[in-house]
Amino acid sequence: MKSSRPRSFSSAGKVSRGALMFGAALMALSAVTAVVVARAGTADPATTSDDAGRRLLASTEAWQSEKTEGCPTITGLTEAGYLDRDARSDDAWGTRFRIVCNDKTTSVHSAGPDTRFGTPDDVVIGH
Repeated sequence: MKSSRPRSFSSAGKVSRGALMFGAALMALSAVTAVVVARAGTADPATTSDDAGRRLLASTEAWQSEKTEGCPTITGLTEAGYLDRDARSDDAWGTRFRIVCNDKTTSVHSAGPDTRFGTPDDVVIGH
């Protein structure tokens, strides 16, 4: 019986060493990315809520620039295309933001760490 030729990385139709090195580099980059993402989850909750609230406030102000009256809801902003569907609608502590519109001001409210509105730890973003 005739023995088959040993497989070679340089044979036509086989995976090249360069492709294997590229794959290994890509896997290493993925591992580094996973570590960075995991550490990103440890961000300060107040900062996370502030950033999400500011995006929500900007979407509200864009909506108001085209509407003459009323105060939008988060769902309304999303459905109208002013807010991305994957945008955060809750604060870092899991409570849904509230949009508050007065005669001349608009703000976004977070219930804060105690998850109850109307307490001293509430966060108000905007005017």
